[in-house]
This record gives sequence, structure tokens and C-alpha cells, in this order.
Amino acid sequence: MSYLALLIISGILAVILTPAVRALGQRFGVLDVPGARKIHTVSVPRIGGVSVTLAAVLGLAAATAAGWVAVADLEGWLPALLGGLIVFAVGLRDDLRPVRPAVKLGCQVTAAGVAVALGVRIDHVTLLGTTHALGVLAVPLTMLWIVGLSNAFNLMDGLDGLATGLAIIAAATCAAVSISRGDSQGGLLLVALLGALCGFLPYNFNPATIFLGDSGSLVVGYVLAVTAVTGWQKGATALAVAVPLLIFALPISETVLSVVRRTRDLGIRHVFSADQQHIHYRLLGLGLSHRGAVLLLYVVSLALALLALATMQLR
Repeated sequence: MSYLALLIISGILAVILTPAVRALGQRFGVLDVPGARKIHTVSVPRIGGVSVTLAAVLGLAAATAAGWVAVADLEGWLPALLGGLIVFAVGLRDDLRPVRPAVKLGCQVTAAGVAVALGVRIDHVTLLGTTHALGVLAVPLTMLWIVGLSNAFNLMDGLDGLATGLAIIAAATCAAVSISRGDSQGGLLLVALLGALCGFLPYNFNPATIFLGDSGSLVVGYVLAVTAVTGWQKGATALAVAVPLLIFALPISETVLSVVRRTRDLGIRHVFSADQQHIHYRLLGLGLSHRGAVLLLYVVSLALALLALATMQLR
């Protein structure tokens, strides 16, 4: 019951907070202005991450006040909350005024380092039924996972509602995995995020009246990355590596392809350069409508998430 109540509370908070944040963005000119590399034709506030983050945090605060949260849960949230605060700060700063890619990346690495220092590590992976200890590779691979997934959702934020919808599917799937494995810490955190994203989506779906922005997409990716690490290694057995890879298959594959493409065409210094070669833009080029492309990617992501759950059940 506490999970459902938290989901509803966070969702209602996002529904209430988003119009207020949107109004602030319009008043102070924090807008994503149309340009040659953008497909929207009107200026749209780009600080939706503020309402999503606030709704999730206030939802967790309400759950704590209601007594649904144990002391151990609060301690378990620290890696996601402290590192998430760093990522949120640099994302919001970038939404207000562009931050150099190197600075943004440095903050993301710092946030990942905070999570690792607080015990978030991929110490072992289970592949084809065999568990392998990572040893000295545990820390660098964990850092790469967190930073990579944080940026992956940022890369997918190219069409109205796309990153938000994909994050909803991923958060719901990860919450189901965490709860089924007895990870109440990750479950509560993910349900709060899920509710906030669901409340935000109606404002973000095409035609969007507010964008998620870096303050939203980076935080969403960071929290999902951290909770995935803590969740898949809890329980009686380690979770097969295929499960998280399937859940995040779309953002991960798009990130890898983008890095390869930009490095090959422009060199490593331009790996953060924007382009319109992402899968969602290619779908538009094939003749799909804005909504059609987004809904198709929702379906693909949902199918992969269901496959991940089926893979987990088969073990």
C-alpha cells in the first residue's frame, strides 16, 4: 500500500508543481529557443527537471513523515540523493546558461565517485548463469555505468515526451525488480521517481509546454543507474547482467552509436557535439509523425523491459 500511496503522492505533486515551474521558466526567460538543429517551432521552458526532482523528493519526505520509511532506507538513499544533487546542480546551471562539456562531465564523474565511495559498486556480474568477480575493474566499470547512463537519457531527450516516457518504463521495470528482490530502499526511491515522471509527462508529451532539460534527464539517468547497481546485486542471487542491459537497451545503444559516429566523423574532441543522427530523428526522416516516432520507441522499450522481466523469472 505504501508504494501505491507514494506513487500517487509524487504524481500529484508533479502535476501541481510543473505549471508553476513552467511559469517561472517563461517569466525569467529560461527557454529552449527554436534553431537549425531543433524541431520545435516555439520557445519552450526547459527546466522541467526542477518539478520532477522536487516532486520525487517531497514524495519521499511525505513517505518518511508517514512512517513508511525505516532508518536503513534513509541511509540507502544517500548515494542517489547526494550524487543526484551534484548532477541536478550542474544540469540546472546548464539549463540556465550553457556549461562547458568538460565541466559537466567532471561533475558527473564526481557524482559517480560519491556513489562509489558510499558503497555502490558492480563487484560481480552474472553471465550465462556464471558469476564473475570484477576485482580491480569494479570501481571504473561502476563509474562508467553511472556516467554513461546519466548521459544516455540526456541524448534521448530529443523529441517531446521521449526521454520522460522511456524513463517511466525503465523506472517501473526497475521498481518491479527491486521490490520483488526485497530491496525496499531502491523500490521506494524508484516509485517516487516514477510518480513524478508520470505527473510530468502530460505537460511534456507532444506538443510539449515544458522540456525535461539537463536538470531532469541527467538526474533521471543517474538515479536509475545507481539504483540498478544496488538492486541487481541484492537478494539471494545476483541478477543476470542481461536484465539491466535489456531495460536500458535503447538509451545505451544510442549512446554507444553516438560516441562512435561523432568520434569517427569529427574526432574525439567533438564527442559532445550535437547532431540529428539519433534514432528518433531518423524515424522522423522515414516519414513518421512526431508522436508516431515517440510511441514506436515506447513500444520497443516496453517490449525489451518485458523481456528483461521474463529473463529474470526464468532464472
